[in-house]
Amino acid sequence: MKYELRENHGIPAPLLALMAVATGLSVANCYYNQPLLGSMAKDFGVSDFSASMVATLTQIGYVTGLVFVIPLGDLVSRKKLILTNYIVSACALLAISLAPNIYWVWGASLLAGASSVMPQFFIPLVSYHSAPAHKVRNVGIIQSCLLIGILGSRVFSGFLADVWGWRSVYFVACVFMLGCFLMIYKMLPVLSARSQESYAGLMKSLLRLLSQYPYLRIASLRAALAYGSFFALWSCLAFRMKQEPFFADDDIIGALGLCGLAGASTVVFISGYIQKYGVRFFSIVGGCVILAAWLLAFFGNDSYLWMIIAILLIDAGMQCIHLSNQTSVVSLDASAINRVNTVYMTIYFLGGSAGTFVSSLFWQHYGWAGVVGVGVAFTVASLFVNCFQPRLHKDECSIF
Repeated sequence: MKYELRENHGIPAPLLALMAVATGLSVANCYYNQPLLGSMAKDFGVSDFSASMVATLTQIGYVTGLVFVIPLGDLVSRKKLILTNYIVSACALLAISLAPNIYWVWGASLLAGASSVMPQFFIPLVSYHSAPAHKVRNVGIIQSCLLIGILGSRVFSGFLADVWGWRSVYFVACVFMLGCFLMIYKMLPVLSARSQESYAGLMKSLLRLLSQYPYLRIASLRAALAYGSFFALWSCLAFRMKQEPFFADDDIIGALGLCGLAGASTVVFISGYIQKYGVRFFSIVGGCVILAAWLLAFFGNDSYLWMIIAILLIDAGMQCIHLSNQTSVVSLDASAINRVNTVYMTIYFLGGSAGTFVSSLFWQHYGWAGVVGVGVAFTVASLFVNCFQPRLHKDECSIF
């Protein structure tokens, strides 16, 4: 059954539920690897840094998809784009499961990341079509499932890898993508393009939007820096947990993702207070919470209890920052909603990629203390961005 969608008229509950589930399963493709990096390194006989490049290249692939695929949503049918991405994702995930060497995994991970951008079609779509009274709530639901996909993927991959090996994770993920393809094909209406520009014009407009809206620059940068801090933890956590005193298996490392799932409740809680207290308030609070998490991760790095509390805090703080900033930027320009979201998410994931790469380097040379230093530096930089008050464009939101 296909549903009809009109601007600000609301989204049928079954369609909202489908997009929420599809969001979680799609974004999970980028995070299955995090508990598995140690096992990949052992399986292929490569260094921890070589294995960590799987996570880095997946994030780079995601950024590539954001820059070159998402803007097409304003030019051609978004439904066709979404369906095409599900097929490409399924093929990439299958390739990883059959990979003969780490280089094969690198290439397929890059493609998997680039084709897993479907949530960034769904979030603007939900924001655009939801009734005004339910807009923030509905975006919050999608964001909650996004977080569940990010954190739940680690739990799922850790447990499945412990039973059937890390390759089985990607085979099952391929099946998930094919299932999403079928459900989206049946239920999502045809969503026509809203722009008459050429593709080259759309790409040029990304820089124009970044120049036009000072608030977009502020929101994107502070969220990106926080995300770099967030990824510094998750990209190196598996390596730390493989060491003494933990010597944890993949299932235990993956299970730590359950701790982060508590951050999903943060999304639901804060969504109703963003307009009341403002995005800047939640950005500062989130940054301070992340700083506290890193202090616990440093001083309690040999204790499961303190590491679990640190994970809880860093996920909660990250959601305070991301939800508040993304919810505000997607309302800047309805005629370019996909491109505005592209700019925000591209900068956001570049921050995550930078955090992954730098923390991996520091892990190689300085161990866990180096990773903590990277996380603290990114967080402090995110908090510093809040010192800059932009001059708001006449069309920009006033909840900074």
